[in-house]
Amino acid sequence: MSSAVTTKSYRYTWTEEYYLLHLQFNDSAPGPYEATLVREYDGGKRRTEKLPVVQGVPSHRILVSRSHPREEAFTVEYPGRITLEVFLLDDRAYYPTQAYYRG
Repeated sequence: MSSAVTTKSYRYTWTEEYYLLHLQFNDSAPGPYEATLVREYDGGKRRTEKLPVVQGVPSHRILVSRSHPREEAFTVEYPGRITLEVFLLDDRAYYPTQAYYRG
């Protein structure tokens, strides 16, 4: 019997319309785990980031934004027991639209 831990992965290619995603990791048996984000840039460059995971909670949420105009895609790798939900966020709402204070 193998003791290897199964993993899943999800790959997203950035579009001109969406530069921000909401990732939600759902764990039916909350326990420690780690997720990894691999950012892919034009020219084949990659950057790996460990995603912080709050232990002991059934749902952990994180925002991922495009880190650079040359970033083309990312892949998130996570344990097989986890269910990942991905939500597109309209990041245009984060741009300043009206002055609130100036002083």
